[in-house]
Amino acid sequence: MLTKLSVKNGGIMITNFDLYRWKKAGMTNLGVNKLLKFFHRYDKKISLRQMGQVAQLKSIPNFIEQYKNQDVSKLREEYKIYPSFSLLDEIYPERLKEIYNPPVLLFYQGDIRLLKTPKLAFVGSRQASLQGIKAVQKIVTELNQNFTIVSGLAKGIDTASHLSAIKNKIPTIAVIGTGLDIFYPLENRKIQEYLAKNQLILSEYSVGEKPLRYHFPERNRIIAGLSHGVVV
Repeated sequence: MLTKLSVKNGGIMITNFDLYRWKKAGMTNLGVNKLLKFFHRYDKKISLRQMGQVAQLKSIPNFIEQYKNQDVSKLREEYKIYPSFSLLDEIYPERLKEIYNPPVLLFYQGDIRLLKTPKLAFVGSRQASLQGIKAVQKIVTELNQNFTIVSGLAKGIDTASHLSAIKNKIPTIAVIGTGLDIFYPLENRKIQEYLAKNQLILSEYSVGEKPLRYHFPERNRIIAGLSHGVVV
């Protein structure tokens, strides 16, 4: 998908695949955000070294080397495994744009139309008490389809939130901290497969990315950024 990022005459043409390549070459999400703001302001082509400088990368030579050594055909096939949308696309939620360091590229499975619905996030302990789970079930039941439930598909409160939504025929979105092909926790595989077919799953991580510790606070900013409110 070709997307135009331009506010001036010529127009810098950037595709979502370009964003993917930059990240795969070692540019951080924050770095890509800085680069997009630069292009939006100046609307001109720059070198890879200048891109690294704008993105404030720790190792610009490493970024340049990785970018130039990419197997573009293989990378494109990997990128196309799941559909995606980016900050450059109209479908990208306005509310999510307002958070610090919004995800520049999100992969998804399921019904993308759920992004247009009012959303309420549920977050809580992985070691949830029976009382906590019952509280979630009660709140979700009382929502009566006025909100789409957003959570992270982790053990405990997250799982209870998604299951309560499914039981009450309420839309639900899972934002996960792995690639879409990874099931984590493994015992939630059936739930994840159901959501992928019938609801919506989002991830900023590419195919094969494991559940690294720092992924989960990163995921949480997306959960909060999508939602009109958060139930803790």
